[in-house]
Amino acid sequence: MSNAAPTPKPEGPADHVPTPRPRRRWALRIVGALVLLLVICELVLRFAFGLGHPLLYDADASCGYLPRPNQHIHRFFCTNDINAAGMRSSSIISPKPTGEFRLMMVGDSVLYGMTHVDQSKITTSILARELPAQLHRPVEVLNASAGGWAVENEVGYLRSRGTFDADAVIFVLNGYDLTQPFNDAVPGVELTMPARNPPLAIWEAWDRYLKPRLFHISVVDRGATAPSVADSNAAASQTLCALDEAKQIAEAHGAKFGVVFSPVVGPDYHQLPPSTVALQQLRQWTSKSQVPLLDLSPADAAASGSEVFFDGIHLNPPGQTIMAHSIEQWPLIREFSKHDR
Repeated sequence: MSNAAPTPKPEGPADHVPTPRPRRRWALRIVGALVLLLVICELVLRFAFGLGHPLLYDADASCGYLPRPNQHIHRFFCTNDINAAGMRSSSIISPKPTGEFRLMMVGDSVLYGMTHVDQSKITTSILARELPAQLHRPVEVLNASAGGWAVENEVGYLRSRGTFDADAVIFVLNGYDLTQPFNDAVPGVELTMPARNPPLAIWEAWDRYLKPRLFHISVVDRGATAPSVADSNAAASQTLCALDEAKQIAEAHGAKFGVVFSPVVGPDYHQLPPSTVALQQLRQWTSKSQVPLLDLSPADAAASGSEVFFDGIHLNPPGQTIMAHSIEQWPLIREFSKHDR
């Protein structure tokens, strides 16, 4: 009997099980964690904040551009409903019910109310809720507006689409509107006017919000900055001619015409010279043209600027309420409402 140790069996390829390297294992874990984090971020941005589904715009030959019809957007916990006519208001009742007072309001982002102000808190929605009890009749309020629109854009909308059987048409102007030329912005090119949904909510957060801040890229809202024009008097004259046309269109359709002025305020919430000069020019025109004018400057000045404005021009929800209540108390609203068509 031999005491020799048994010869070890050589290992074949099938018997060798490689052990994963620790570095590779950690790399896989890190990649997996990053993917999971991106998925969570995408879901939170999309379903909590509404990113990835912005308000979309269409180009329009008459008014330059407008919100795409038939949209329901929920972003930053706020609802934006756009009807079939591209308005931020409820679907238009057709034909117009007997005995109804229909008010059509036209303006830019001040009237639109910004996408981060809920639809229920904008001026036209407040008027639609509160005016029926005050006028003792059905009331429908239309909101034809878009961010950055100039008066010429607004008149283009009115010219191409009419007044929708409105009893009264009211233009809401701010201190920069009188010298702002037609806004020829192109949806899909302007960062603030997308024409299609981004591929990812993360992409929109980066491209629209983070990148401009990190790289100091200026995103200009033409309706919220002082217009750069060679001759402000000539620009104002052209805008007043457009208002003349708006008045003629409204009256040709059997509607009354009025103007609401929303001031622009500075960092210390004092009126800036452009707004003051614009108001003077507007007062002269409304007096000459016999157009009712509601100046919101006293009502806005009664509260501190931060209680009324986001940025010195765009009204926050309390500011929207001030505008709505000022319009409700405007004697001409009751006069307009007695005008049955």
